[in-house]
Amino acid sequence: MTLKLGISPLSWTNEAILDLGDHIPLAQCLSEAAMAGFTGVELGRKFPALPEAILRVLTEYDLNPVSAWYSGFLTERDVVAEWPTARAHAEKLIALGCKVVVYGECGCGPLSGVSARLAERPQTNRYDHEAYAKRLDELAHRWADMGIALAYHHHMMQPVETAAQIEAVMRATSPLVGLLLDTGHLALAGDDYGLLMQRWWDRIVHIHLKDIRQNVLDRIDRSQITFNDGVRRGMFTVPGDGDLDFGPLAQQIKTQGYDGWLLVEAEQDPVKAPPAAMAQTAYATLTQIFSAQGLTFDRNPRYDATS
Repeated sequence: MTLKLGISPLSWTNEAILDLGDHIPLAQCLSEAAMAGFTGVELGRKFPALPEAILRVLTEYDLNPVSAWYSGFLTERDVVAEWPTARAHAEKLIALGCKVVVYGECGCGPLSGVSARLAERPQTNRYDHEAYAKRLDELAHRWADMGIALAYHHHMMQPVETAAQIEAVMRATSPLVGLLLDTGHLALAGDDYGLLMQRWWDRIVHIHLKDIRQNVLDRIDRSQITFNDGVRRGMFTVPGDGDLDFGPLAQQIKTQGYDGWLLVEAEQDPVKAPPAAMAQTAYATLTQIFSAQGLTFDRNPRYDATS
């Protein structure tokens, strides 16, 4: 079985902490991703705006567009209000040939976001769960009618963080609401990604391979620091440089199959964690883990075997 392995530009340029990697040009990101072996990237803030320009620059590096984050507010407004921006975002991804939209929920009051301390969990009682589920379903149906799937991203400091909260969302929505499995965010929330994987495999349409540094997390006082503080301190990293075991995921894909993208994602300070080296570590580590299950990855023709 040959799988699709991509990488996020977050290792080079952070989307929310603007000083991290702001000096790194897009060309460096794409070149180093390709030379590490990856065949796809998610979009980021340094990409051109128009689909044809995006495709042109990616073609230079033999890379495919994978998806892009969409910031939703369905805890606070209905789909009619959400639709103009949601439709435009989907139209752009469809023009790029993408199959999923990464949906992140940014609503739910002042404790939802990177400005809150990690111990201050978002106040999920501030919104109507039943209405929220119906809105997610409606948006997923609208996007499905356009030909693209909703991949729901559970995420720290947003309303749905834990396995129990993910379970509630999945139970309350139709199968058209797909799930994005993010290994690192689930570990930071205190849960094992294996439990989610076993329970909702048939709903998983996109996977983010994010690792954690347990020694960093053990030193963090969650009552004092924010999510962004944790990123700056290095709580996240790429597979092969952290402490999560990705073997169970490889085994699950071997036995159950998976035709979506696997995407390496690590929010790091590129000065402390040089992106080219991190990309090479991730590709080599995952290749070894998945090959043990008889699984291989598409390899970028620009791959530099000497790096």
